Amino acid sequence: MRVYLVQMESVPSKKEKNLEKARQMVLEAKPTAQSLIMFPEMFATGYIPERAEELAEDFESGNSPTAQMLAQLAKETSCFTLGGGMHRTGNSFTNRVCLYDPANATDKSPYYDKVHPFFPEQKDFTAGKEITLFKMQDFSVAASICYDLRFPELFREARAKGAQALTVQASWPAARNEHWETLLRARAIENQAYVIAVNNASADGTYIGNSQVIAPDGEIIAKAEAKKEQVVSAEISSFVVEKIRKDFPLI
Repeated sequence: MRVYLVQMESVPSKKEKNLEKARQMVLEAKPTAQSLIMFPEMFATGYIPERAEELAEDFESGNSPTAQMLAQLAKETSCFTLGGGMHRTGNSFTNRVCLYDPANATDKSPYYDKVHPFFPEQKDFTAGKEITLFKMQDFSVAASICYDLRFPELFREARAKGAQALTVQASWPAARNEHWETLLRARAIENQAYVIAVNNASADGTYIGNSQVIAPDGEIIAKAEAKKEQVVSAEISSFVVEKIRKDFPLI
């Protein structure tokens, strides 16, 4: 399966502009049908923008602009799209990503809520309760969001449930880039799984990007340039996962 990482700069609070940019970046990349297309954390609004209450969406209704764009893009490209944002649940939020299947892309798509909210989220965001496994082609894929990356037990549980690839959608700051690089490779190596990670990028350097795809043995097989908006892609194979696990059985 081919994966595409849409590394972009999300202008804070400019949802319509960000959604259109994301869509155009994908269409210009001309993705292969049945690929996986991923977007950074809160790509439509920027990370916890001002007016968060106003910009949050109900991803389970038919009125979510972000969900509508992702569902339409899945149909238009015949690809799976994985993205989300601030999902409104009553008086609080969850940090959510949803998977849109080109064969059945609707607002009722399967989703993952961030299990480990970051410090700025902990007042108003409710933590997710469980791992979500998505099925794409012959892959079992477990989602995670940004700060989740620091909790290896979450990824170990995903591996135990059958995950062959681990996605990370982030707004990871440049100030902690060394942690980003190190933890991504660690999660791949210790779980013998692909790690597919997409991060925001910004011209001022707040978000450095460095989106990447890491093989189950820790080799970086694709990586975006720092601070630059671009789409990078790589081919992943479930056969490679099973061979590495068979040849070097850690678990």
